[in-house]
Amino acid sequence: MRARGFTCATGARMGGRPVVLKVLSYNLWHGRAQRELESLITTHSPDILCVQEAYSSSLPTRLGDLTLASGTTGNRLAVALYVRSDRFVVEAAAKVKLSISRHDRLVGGTDHRLVTARVHDTQTGRRLVVGSFHGTPFTDSNAFRRLQVDDAHEALRRLGPGLPTVMAGDYNHPILLSMLRRHLKRRGFTVARTATSTFHKNRSLVRGKFDLATISGFEVSRAEVLPRGASDHRPVLFSFEYAR
Repeated sequence: MRARGFTCATGARMGGRPVVLKVLSYNLWHGRAQRELESLITTHSPDILCVQEAYSSSLPTRLGDLTLASGTTGNRLAVALYVRSDRFVVEAAAKVKLSISRHDRLVGGTDHRLVTARVHDTQTGRRLVVGSFHGTPFTDSNAFRRLQVDDAHEALRRLGPGLPTVMAGDYNHPILLSMLRRHLKRRGFTVARTATSTFHKNRSLVRGKFDLATISGFEVSRAEVLPRGASDHRPVLFSFEYAR
């Protein structure tokens, strides 16, 4: 498919420049930062918004130019996925149960730690699969979190076999991150991460790069940590380009 100033077969370009996909991810810390979403969208104009620990009872169907594609409803805190309505057509969406962690068995956490959507990108004519992910907390092992990430990627591949894929969220895997990177490289995924920490709680020594994205069929253009708000996580803005 070709049009003037636009190609799809060897990467998405318009006017001779690559088309960028901007993905904003934010753990809202039990909904404390939910009121910040409208301002973040206005300031940074993401194409996709992935949120974790949102108040499920007050998740809006629209946030600025973004529309809710999929969100969990089975517990108080939700994982949700929004897409830019003037760019994407949602073809399918799902809430996905991953391997159940010790934390969720004992504490009664969320039934679903992943929401997904297969969308048609009208700017490029391409289809892709996106997901918002929230890994189990530190009460479980890194090995179990990697199992959940594998579960999540398998669900994304079932939704869109062979399509470019982006999954962003709170991976809860800041320690030995190199193990996650090597693990996913063998499975065809790249870990997009920021240069600085995305998590810091006052009076706590725990900090690190909790908030990540994993991609297939894309190249990382930029990953930046945005200014801190009301959450103990900082919002993260990723920019991707379709792989050639």
